[in-house]
Formats: sequence, C-alpha cells, structure tokens
Amino acid sequence: MTTTEQQISRHWDYAEATLKALRERGLRPTPELYHVWFVYFAEENPEILRVIDAVQASGDQLAEDTLLQLYYRYIFDRQAADFLQRGMEDFSELVENSDECLTTAKSGLGSYGDLLNRSLKTLEKHKEVSPVLREVISHTDQMKETIDNLHKRLDSYLNSVALLQRELDETRERSYTDGLTRVSNRMYFEEQLALLAAEYDASANPEPFCVMMVDLDQFKSVNDRFGHRIGDEILVLIASMLKANIKGRDIVARYGGDEFAILLPQTPLADAMALAEDMSKRIAAREIKSKSSGASYGHMTVSVGAAQYVANEGGAKLIDRADSALYRAKKDGRNRNFAAE
Repeated sequence: MTTTEQQISRHWDYAEATLKALRERGLRPTPELYHVWFVYFAEENPEILRVIDAVQASGDQLAEDTLLQLYYRYIFDRQAADFLQRGMEDFSELVENSDECLTTAKSGLGSYGDLLNRSLKTLEKHKEVSPVLREVISHTDQMKETIDNLHKRLDSYLNSVALLQRELDETRERSYTDGLTRVSNRMYFEEQLALLAAEYDASANPEPFCVMMVDLDQFKSVNDRFGHRIGDEILVLIASMLKANIKGRDIVARYGGDEFAILLPQTPLADAMALAEDMSKRIAAREIKSKSSGASYGHMTVSVGAAQYVANEGGAKLIDRADSALYRAKKDGRNRNFAAE
C-alpha cells in the first residue's frame, strides 16, 4: 500500500469511528459535532484529546454543549475544514478509481464466464465434461458475485463521502457568515482581501481595488434607548441595504459590532466614493421600522472611510488607512464620507 493509500485509509477509519461515536452516545450528526470527533480520532488537537479523555475517564456523559465549546474554541477555522476536505476528496478519488477497476474486472470476468459456459455446452454434447471445468465455472460465478457485492459497498462509501462533503460545505458557509446579519464575517473578508492584495502585487497590470469601512452613527444611543433586540434589527436592515448596493465580486462583511467592511475589486477610489455617497443617502432616507410591531425608530446615518490599495502595502495597512478616514468622518460630524490620503 502506498503512502497516499495509507493516509486515505486512515481518514476513512477516522470517519467510521466518528459516526460510531455519534451513534453510541446518541448525539445529533451535526457538522460541528462530527468535526470534533473526527479531529479527536485523528489526534490533531491535544486540547480536544485532553478534554474528551478526561470526561470519558470520569464516567460522565459528554454533553453537546461541551463538544460545541470545543468546536468553536479549537476547530472553527479554515485550516481544519481544509484538512477534512482533503481527506474526503482523496478517499473519494480512491473509491472511484477502485470502482473503475472493478468494472473492468467484472467485464473481463463476464466474458471469461461466457466462454466457459459455451465450452461446457460443447463438451456436454460430446459427453466429455470434466469435474474440473464445472468447479472452475462455479468459482467464476462466485467471483462475479463478490465483485457485485464490492460494487455495492463502494457505492455506499461514495454516498457517505458525498454526505460528509455536503455537511462540510454547510459548516464552511456558516464559518464565513455572520450569524446575525447573514453577510460575510471578518474572517472571510480578511481572507479575500489578502488574496486580492497578493493578486494585485503579482500582476504586471493590476486593476485598482478599494476597501470601505462603514460605521453606524450613534448606534450605542439606539441600543440604550430601544434595547439590543431593536439594535439587532437595525444591524440586519443596514447590512441588507449595504449588500443591495454592491455587485459582482464585491463583498460586504460585518467587521465588528456596528462596523461593516466592504471590499470593492476592480474599483478606483473615485468610484468607491461615488458609491459611498449614494449608499449613505439611501440609508439616511430610509425610515427604520420594527419588523414585528411596525413602530418607527426614526432614521439612521452612517459614516464611511475609503482607501485604494497601494502596491505591496498589504491588507492590514489598507484597512488602517480606511479606518483613519472613517475616524475623520466621525470626528467631522458624522454622516460623512472621507477618502484616505
């Protein structure tokens, strides 16, 4: 067995052990719980090993809350998801290749079986049938049945892998999405910004791109006056309005609290500022109403800072410059849009 095949075999062993652990403990087969147990059996994280082993040694039942805490503390990142993804893709490829080999073998064995049966009929006519030939035909039929059973098992494995991949895709999507506003989260935004900056720096003729930092004006007073539930409704509304103003590869992300970040590929600073102006006017003109009661909470404004990427400055510095412009907009009286110098 090659090194790659050994690695694939281990990945499948981890997956089987994980499904067994979930069944035996009566746990829901959610992507998060599956992921924790998979990492446990793969021995990829010593803290997860320590906690689970300690609970099991004490004889206590592992609660879902404990496992979810382990997931969000130690696994909730792209690296771990990629680890699982690679394993399942490698295993899936191995199974598909094996299935092709079995199909070829089955075809050849079928032709060989047909030849033996024709030979048997010819010999029966001449009453010269050998017991050895009958035994060969019997074993040939058994081999065909074995191959059919292997096909069924491989199909089952492929279905299991497809299910795990769907669960992993759902986990990935959740890990890149802000739970409240349903726009992208900070982690996804920064990953895409880093990729765009690297693409820009490596290109002989790079296209300009910008970052906008958007902050809700006096949002704390809204929370203090109406409560956090209404504050959350307002955040969701503003996020949807920001998203409605972008297109193509543009990304809106909740960067933290009441601050949003917008990534604008293929956009020079002048266009970014025109977008900021239009977007700010639309938000200021929108009356904020409660979805449940219809009560009006007045109007909300935003301040915006924008910056265009400069070669080799990196994503972090670009965000700092956009943040500085945002700070100037807030200091100048709010409901302003400033470009970085």
